[in-house]
Amino acid sequence: MATVVVRVFLVYMLFICAIRLSGKRQVGELQISELVVTFMVSELATLPIQDISIPISYAVIPIVFLLCFEVIVSFLITKSPFLKKMFSGNPSFLIKNGVLNQKELSKLRIGANELLGELRLKDVASISDVDYAIIEQNGKLSVFLKKDKQTLSLSDINISGTSEGIAHAVVIDGSVDYSNLKLAQKNEAWLKKELSEKKTDIEDIFLMTVDDASNINIIKRKEK
Repeated sequence: MATVVVRVFLVYMLFICAIRLSGKRQVGELQISELVVTFMVSELATLPIQDISIPISYAVIPIVFLLCFEVIVSFLITKSPFLKKMFSGNPSFLIKNGVLNQKELSKLRIGANELLGELRLKDVASISDVDYAIIEQNGKLSVFLKKDKQTLSLSDINISGTSEGIAHAVVIDGSVDYSNLKLAQKNEAWLKKELSEKKTDIEDIFLMTVDDASNINIIKRKEK
């Protein structure tokens, strides 16, 4: 039992050192190479604990090698654009100059509802407010609002107003989302009326949103 306790302690300390060497970042901020090394180190670290017949050096030596390799690769990545692209990839523009990149969304397997959810986490109520939305190399979303949306709040100029609420995706990729339609306090008759007025068919819509103030935003499908 004492052997197991000692091994757990040694592996624990080694694993802490490994995480510290990654740069004190959260898992969501790790580059792909760092994430792979973290998974491999965690797997190697458990081997001498699960089976005490395995020498602890069988875990220590590969872990030290991986850490040295990661430090070298991280240094080379900062010096070589080619290696940086190979190991970290490039940022992905989901919205550029206010235009939604449907092809990039499909490539990254990101649904319209998922994108709206990520924008809400950034305090953005509607896609129409966004100038740029970029998936960075660490997987996080950066959002830049349009200039006309980067204004002072009403409270800053002592004016009261009514909130427009959030945007609800009522049509996604040519299909009606009835749950969101209900959340927006609208019905199918209202939807048909709006589409008729705009001379648009549901099948031609990639994304249609409506906020709590009944402001509508429609993004049509792009021909492939």
